[in-house]
Amino acid sequence: MYNTIPDIFRREAIEALFGTTTFQNCWQTWQPVIQQLLGANFTENEIINLGDHLSTIFRTTGGIGRGQGELSGGGTAWESLVCWYINLCTVGSRIVAIKKMSLVPNPIQDSITVNYGNFACNTESDLTLIVFPNLNDYNIDIAQLNLLNPVGQQILPLRNGKLNKLLINFLADRDFSHYEAGIIQCKTNWNDNAQIPMLWDMIYSANGFPGRNISIGRNGYAISGLTRFTYSFATVPTNQRGNYNPNSVSVKRVTNLSGGNYWGNTTTPNVARSLKEIFTNNYVNGFNTNIRNDIRTAIPHLGINNPLSYFAL
Repeated sequence: MYNTIPDIFRREAIEALFGTTTFQNCWQTWQPVIQQLLGANFTENEIINLGDHLSTIFRTTGGIGRGQGELSGGGTAWESLVCWYINLCTVGSRIVAIKKMSLVPNPIQDSITVNYGNFACNTESDLTLIVFPNLNDYNIDIAQLNLLNPVGQQILPLRNGKLNKLLINFLADRDFSHYEAGIIQCKTNWNDNAQIPMLWDMIYSANGFPGRNISIGRNGYAISGLTRFTYSFATVPTNQRGNYNPNSVSVKRVTNLSGGNYWGNTTTPNVARSLKEIFTNNYVNGFNTNIRNDIRTAIPHLGINNPLSYFAL
């Protein structure tokens, strides 16, 4: 159980978080806070509702100053916390949140590349979300996979205990039109950064601007070839929550993002939704049953020496 391609991908994404000094240091503070919020005999409700408290959890590691280094460090921590939470809520599904871009299949990386003339660049894709296709190869135990490359040679699922990138790229190429993808730009400060996701979402939604020599995608892959693509914004914010209302400039800038705007607090209508709402808004097609059933099934496997112990709960 929990040994499909999405399951292993999710584990590697979380292990990559714990492999960074920033997340390791923050986790020493965050873990007991999260455990207290969940309670002793938590259910799927408590896990999902962590999305209402992510800002509180984030702030337990101290206030973020205005120096560039402090802003960068805080931003990395926030991205990591959001990535951890999304993957926790999608256990057992075909949805995976990835912070480390090198883990993302090459066809997906290529599809979100923005070309300005001869210069290729990527959005500030703090997190890349992949919804793997609902096809047999993504739903069976990886030990049962038997995939052959174009010359008839078997592609090994694992290399050195990790997913074989050749396999991941092969599948993403073969089934590209069945994939869904999303970008979540994560920022600690809303006021300073709202215009950035607004402008990137405009570029993606317009599928580039040919008249200005701006295009989306490369190597024959583009977001227009995916089943669905969304662009979202997730903020703490470090500014006072009361500063935001439906008429705030920063709120208006992200109101119409294709994937929505979210924060780590409870939903405030016409301002921002709790991050827990992103699943039904953007990634509902990736659940094998539904988010509640998938989490309920996973809870017994989150403990030490269980398949999902890598979440460190």
